[in-house]
Amino acid sequence: MKTLILFFLQTTFLFAQANLDSLMKSISAKPDTARARILNDYAWINRSKNPNSALKSSEEALKIARAINNKNLQARSLNLMGVIYRNLGNYDKSISVYTNALRIAEEVKDSVQIAYSYNNLGGIYRLQGNNTLALEYILKALSVFENLKHKEGISFCTINIGLIYRRQGNYVKALEYLNYTLRLREEINDRPGKALALNLIAEVHFDLGEFNAALKYYLEVEKEYQAVDDKKGLAAAWGGIAGVYYEQKNYQSALEYRNKSLELATKINYLEGQVHNHINLGLIYAQLKNFQKADLEFAEALRIANSMKEIYVQIDTYKNFAKYNEMKNNYKEALLYFKKYTTLKDSIMKQENIALITEMEAIYKSERAEKEKTVLMKDLELREKQTNYLIIILLLIVVMVVIIYSRYLSKKAANKKLQELNAVKDTFFRLIAHDLKTPFNAIFGYTEMLKEDFTILSEEEKLKYITDIGRASKQSYQLLENLLLWSQSESGRIEFNPQTLNLKLIILESKELLMPAAKNKNIEIAVECDDNLTVNADMQMLTTIFRNLISNAIKFTYPGGNVIIHAIDEPKNVKISIKDNGLGMSDETVKRLFKLNEVSTFNGTQGEKGTGLGLILCKEFVSLHKGKIKVDSEPGKGSTFIFTIPK
Repeated sequence: MKTLILFFLQTTFLFAQANLDSLMKSISAKPDTARARILNDYAWINRSKNPNSALKSSEEALKIARAINNKNLQARSLNLMGVIYRNLGNYDKSISVYTNALRIAEEVKDSVQIAYSYNNLGGIYRLQGNNTLALEYILKALSVFENLKHKEGISFCTINIGLIYRRQGNYVKALEYLNYTLRLREEINDRPGKALALNLIAEVHFDLGEFNAALKYYLEVEKEYQAVDDKKGLAAAWGGIAGVYYEQKNYQSALEYRNKSLELATKINYLEGQVHNHINLGLIYAQLKNFQKADLEFAEALRIANSMKEIYVQIDTYKNFAKYNEMKNNYKEALLYFKKYTTLKDSIMKQENIALITEMEAIYKSERAEKEKTVLMKDLELREKQTNYLIIILLLIVVMVVIIYSRYLSKKAANKKLQELNAVKDTFFRLIAHDLKTPFNAIFGYTEMLKEDFTILSEEEKLKYITDIGRASKQSYQLLENLLLWSQSESGRIEFNPQTLNLKLIILESKELLMPAAKNKNIEIAVECDDNLTVNADMQMLTTIFRNLISNAIKFTYPGGNVIIHAIDEPKNVKISIKDNGLGMSDETVKRLFKLNEVSTFNGTQGEKGTGLGLILCKEFVSLHKGKIKVDSEPGKGSTFIFTIPK
């Protein structure tokens, strides 16, 4: 049956890509299920060449699928409609349709359509600049497709991942995934898919400045797209060839191919292609000193880009506008558009967390490997070894603390100091027994649950347990790190190496490290510091001060709150404040904050543990810099930690 359908479609499309009305008449006598499938196949083949006709076809298929209550066909029809809406630039509608497809596919446990829905959603989020969310959905899809050994589905996922890495400038990883996509498409004899993979490989070589290699691929792409009559792909290929000629300063050839690409992109309403062609025509005319034509091309590019919701198109447009105005020596306009470019790009960078993306890919690969029993057992053994190492480290820390305490005690004869040291000892043992016991219990518990129930746990439960193990480990590690630094400071083994440092860079690095914790509570962190403000400080100590104070602010701020880091340049010092709008403290609590004999456990707004040891460390490090630290706080209105560092 499927062979007959494909033969029918191929025959139909050879004759002027059969109009939809004639197609409907020719299949009217076929069973409903067969008609819906033929209409969906028609929609898929015409999704780029004739998207409006393809949309009508998929809508008719959806209508039939609903009439016969075939939810598998409904899910496929909706996924196809989402692809077409994406090609038409209607991303909001596309997301809505994909989400509906996912819901229906999950109802009937249609693994293929579930995976396509995940990947399609990931593709839209990638286009909108949300690479972290995009990769989360794409990796879900890839896991399902690999279990099904579904090569076509795998290739759609790997092409999306390759595009994400290209956007981040990681061209080695981008080529790795795109070449893998090309091999898969060749294995399944998907000629249009092969052409797309070749085109993207050509674009990466272009990004790398390897223009001869890029031209070779683009010319191959041109032949492939002409063979399958893919007008959108052909427009992109011609644009790529024009780009190579431009870089090689062959402006007449560049102009010829760029005009061909624009004409075709306009004919099929390919908006992104129109924007890129107008921009590059403007640059060509600028090189030819025809600024009147160049102005017209750039104005049209800006008009179309502003009508679209694809943020990367707008970023590219502003960047090239700045470049063009610089060529005209119009530096005021160049600066204006460069600021628009950087503002929009910075807004995207705030949404992206490259470290998180790399971590998510590693987690996915780890989970896939753990499905084999032998690898699972090795992994569990490794976890047990890691736990044992943590216990050994804990014991060493306890011994080290006791030694420090004993040495300190032997040097002090006064009864007052002796009582203080006894209090310190009690505090340390209470910290170690309580604050380290809780996360280790979590690590042991979740490890046992993974070991005993691995085969019956869902993927979501496994990910949750692994995430909880990671969170507990980080909590333990932070306390151990503070203990180690404090012990080094108390024993005089920590080196104080002041140097001239850019304060804003130190603040931004500390902020970036703590952004995952802030994002978990939807907390905004604002930095108000002059770009050129410098201090004379020890880098490790200053970083530790900021890490503890910012972490403290996040911990005691309610979800949705704000943390503001502000730096003021004074004659001899720089005054820094870290302000939150969280729980706040009473005067009595503030008085106890920096006293070693009164270290105690405080709970954050979501039950996060805080011992106050980090604040004691901050006070010692500020004092080493001959600075001062104080706290202004009021219950219910938040706290402000203020300290000074010499210039």
